[in-house]
Amino acid sequence: MIRQPDMTAEQREQMHALYRQGGQERRMAPHIVYHEALCPHEGCDQPMQAIDFRLEDHGRSVHDPLVRAWWNDMGFAGRCPRCDGWIHFTIRAKRAITAEEAAGIPQLPNDWSLNATIL
Repeated sequence: MIRQPDMTAEQREQMHALYRQGGQERRMAPHIVYHEALCPHEGCDQPMQAIDFRLEDHGRSVHDPLVRAWWNDMGFAGRCPRCDGWIHFTIRAKRAITAEEAAGIPQLPNDWSLNATIL
């Protein structure tokens, strides 16, 4: 088997830009598989490695702005269904944030996890 050389940071950025452009043009609802398996809040064991946010289940008024925020690389905030901590979800990663940080970015509805598929 031939080993492919590792990608450079510039090549990774080009692939990320191409991926974002395609998702944005198609207005694709976000679904993601993260490297980290659990909620990013310390001590929380809520599985959160793969998420289909199912934004379409919340209507256009929720779907459209969150899809735009996802593909423009801003992402959005939502609460963990187990620990209730705020999480910033983006294409690249998820991280624990404060309520003040969450207030500054688009937010998932409070009941987002009821319709989402979270593995």
